Amino acid sequence: MLFRAYPELKQPNNLPWVELLERATLIDLPPQNILVRQGSHCNNFLFLLDGTVRVYQMAEDGRELTLYRINPGDVCLMSLSSLLNDKPFKANARTDTPIKALVLGVRDFHLAMKVSDNFRNQVLRSLVNSVCEIMHSFYDTAFEPLELRLACLLGQMFERTHSNTLDVTHQQLAMELGTSREVISRILKRLENQQCITLSRAQIKVGPSQTLPWQSSRT
Repeated sequence: MLFRAYPELKQPNNLPWVELLERATLIDLPPQNILVRQGSHCNNFLFLLDGTVRVYQMAEDGRELTLYRINPGDVCLMSLSSLLNDKPFKANARTDTPIKALVLGVRDFHLAMKVSDNFRNQVLRSLVNSVCEIMHSFYDTAFEPLELRLACLLGQMFERTHSNTLDVTHQQLAMELGTSREVISRILKRLENQQCITLSRAQIKVGPSQTLPWQSSRT
């Protein structure tokens, strides 16, 4: 299962690497499980095999802003920073869905960096890719109007679920974009008035004036 998510890490002839993986722990966790809290030290390295983990920051007033998500095959930038520099985790990490993961302890993580060129290269590529993605996200936050960011987020969620209905609250959307529920509710109401969406309790549906890609392919 590990090599389906991380095929480049299959190294059957690298005995130290194989022994290291044999010591790793397989875990299953439910959704909304806190993995790491901001300010604490990261004591494990996680190979995510199934599910999604959300990494976010929380303001003093309780608002949340999603930094990025980790999917199978990804590496967490914040975890790498904490492990490599022996510094506190600078965000929070929580499971979005049930997850399955293979976990290395701190000592085995540092050993892996020494004994496996493939693992070390994977870490470096992930660092570069994650930094680029976060910079792009911060650019959107700084320069794109919130209404456009919300519309893009909804479009991505409809595409990802391939459904005409999203089971999502205004508060959850606010947490994704780092704003308040009241602001999101006002924007959603404007989008509903424009017939882009239809609102109901904890649900958002595609509006009567909208056609999504998978809908047009059926006609």
